[in-house]
Amino acid sequence: MLREIIEPKVEEYNLRIPREYLNRKVEILVLPYDDVPCACIDGRRLLQETSGILSKGDLDPVQWQRSMRSEWGNRL
Repeated sequence: MLREIIEPKVEEYNLRIPREYLNRKVEILVLPYDDVPCACIDGRRLLQETSGILSKGDLDPVQWQRSMRSEWGNRL
């Protein structure tokens, strides 16, 4: 597979097709590409929010794991 993101300055673009794609059907798409801001997780904030979560005496780890799995099961 070949993928390249470019910022064209003119309406024409020369395309070199790899040898292994010759005599085969290929798909060529031209789509706009918008930069998506990073949805990165702040490690410090994550640590503060989850620190000690398993040390609570009233937390059953097996029950917690089941509830987490059921949440993800609903999304699939």
